[in-house]
Amino acid sequence: MRESTLQNPAPPETSGQPLEAAVTPEVISQKRAKVVTALERVRLLPEDWKSAKSGESRSQIIEKLENALLQLDEYEVPAPVEAPVTVTPQVENELHPNLKKKAVTSTVATEARRRLDEAGHYITFGSVHIPICQTPQEHNQWQAVPGEIFVSGGERFSKVRFLKDSGGLTYAARPGELMNFSEKHRGKRLNPVDTVLEGRNEWKAFNETLLRLGEMTRQYEELNPDDADYDEKAKELAATIEKFISPKGLKEIFKLDGYGIVDVDDFVERTADIIRTQQFLRSLDENMNEFIPPHMPHFKLSPFFEGKFKWFATLVNRQLGLGNNAYLEKLVKAKEAPEWERLSAKGMTVLVGPRGAGKNELVNFYCSETNRPLFRYACSSGTEERDLTYDVEISDQGIVKVPTRILNAITTPNAVLELDEVNVLTPSVSKFFNSLLDGDRAVFLKDQVIKTAPGVIIIGLMNPSDYEGVSNLPETIDDRSNIMTMGYPPFRETNPLTGNERFTHDEALILKENIAPLKNLSDEDFRKIWDYVVNGIATRISLDAATPKIIKDLKNIITIANRTRETVEAYKTRTGDTRMERDISLRGTIDATRFYSENHLWEAELSNLPDWQAGWNAAQYAVAMTYFPHTDTYKRGKNDLEAMKLILAEAVA
Repeated sequence: MRESTLQNPAPPETSGQPLEAAVTPEVISQKRAKVVTALERVRLLPEDWKSAKSGESRSQIIEKLENALLQLDEYEVPAPVEAPVTVTPQVENELHPNLKKKAVTSTVATEARRRLDEAGHYITFGSVHIPICQTPQEHNQWQAVPGEIFVSGGERFSKVRFLKDSGGLTYAARPGELMNFSEKHRGKRLNPVDTVLEGRNEWKAFNETLLRLGEMTRQYEELNPDDADYDEKAKELAATIEKFISPKGLKEIFKLDGYGIVDVDDFVERTADIIRTQQFLRSLDENMNEFIPPHMPHFKLSPFFEGKFKWFATLVNRQLGLGNNAYLEKLVKAKEAPEWERLSAKGMTVLVGPRGAGKNELVNFYCSETNRPLFRYACSSGTEERDLTYDVEISDQGIVKVPTRILNAITTPNAVLELDEVNVLTPSVSKFFNSLLDGDRAVFLKDQVIKTAPGVIIIGLMNPSDYEGVSNLPETIDDRSNIMTMGYPPFRETNPLTGNERFTHDEALILKENIAPLKNLSDEDFRKIWDYVVNGIATRISLDAATPKIIKDLKNIITIANRTRETVEAYKTRTGDTRMERDISLRGTIDATRFYSENHLWEAELSNLPDWQAGWNAAQYAVAMTYFPHTDTYKRGKNDLEAMKLILAEAVA
């Protein structure tokens, strides 16, 4: 490690007043702006320029100004960083959902500009308040229900069914069949168990068993943790409830001789299996927590993405009936959660942006941080209205209608329904959503009306209309939507005072996570190093020999990607002659930086690597190796290949 070759800072001019006497964040900010402006102006001067007043050379004045910036760094008071905050919604235990409560945490990022009001459950970005949802304390659960009695061979039988009602939908689980009602276990089969009850005596004994289990569970839930004997009673009841999933335990709880059951051992074996299956099904729900995206520690709220997130949250609030109004401000001030049932939600929020720009990631982050279940539905031009409601599946019991993710989403409290490529729906099919997006907030089918659960949000995603094959957003949806554009992070920005350009760190912050030597740098340290290496802004840093090279390579990868985006935009708007249809998306730059890191290109002998071409640097090689193969996957890829070769032929320093 070595220190940057900057001299000890000399005190800047302070108009005769010691800096310590006037040091405030405002003063420091003002002085820094003046010094940076002066530094940028001096750098525009010729190399041989000298001050007529002091006789100092251009390099001497630059060094003096850089030292002034360093001193301001020493006096700068960092903003207080808040302690980590966790949101702990209560969810149910996997074996006995009604017995024990366990905390599932979703860590909330703690930038200084962001806070969580603990009692009210709001994330605040500037003036935008975003409610964090608590999972419902009451919900419909899977029930083991004896079916109608039937006669076979002169004997009466009843087959137990596993049913759950939710928001007007009825779900059925059949042992041995696919569990397509569960995202976590989709494609897996429910363990086969014998659910047949023989005769009225077994039917009666089974119902009595479920009744006793329900009573025990309610007694457990009604215990007061503040009572002196709470631990003793809770332990005793939990032990009793545990016996219901054991044949031996059931025989201890019930005196089954009085029910006239022929084979008691066989009956308790079947009953214990049925109760275990019921409890397993209940454990799958956990208030739909399996649909809540996991916390995203590597999602970067760079200045660009933070601005987009704030606007997205504003539009979602508007959709919910919480648009920046007096009611929301009152809730935040009082630290009270919204009463979702009373809000007049309507409409949809539509994100428009190129592929790989981060639309899905933005929705994922929103759901993760606000504790919302996320349901994605992929629209297509061949989608018919009946496809939006039920899927038809072949089951061991014959043809079964399974509710689609759309119906699952709108009947799940606080869920987010994401309609991917919503614009490809035909106008006739898009009318299906009219009542769902209007004040009715419901789906009207021939035989039933399905209303959306409280707090449900509907999001649409689409590529810009100038993309090949992209259809217009159907007018019926467009009229009922709030639209937001989502482009790539800006790579350059202009100083309004000097007109000089600087390279932003927005995309670089995301990409650094894929480069091994940069991954462990804090975001703040990375910003300082980026500004020092790329923008020439002085700071106090320690660098090894490889880091500046890696930073420059990273900047060059983004430069190439940005040129492809400009070329594609120019071709589509007919302001450029080079035909190019697919640029390097954010996903593409991630692929390039991963390739760069995996092959240690910052230290590799490039001329020895396969398919390297003379004149290519590490960034050009990484982009070529990750972009070129894709041009073989679509008809017009050859045109894009030639366009990329032209871009790579340009000098990238």
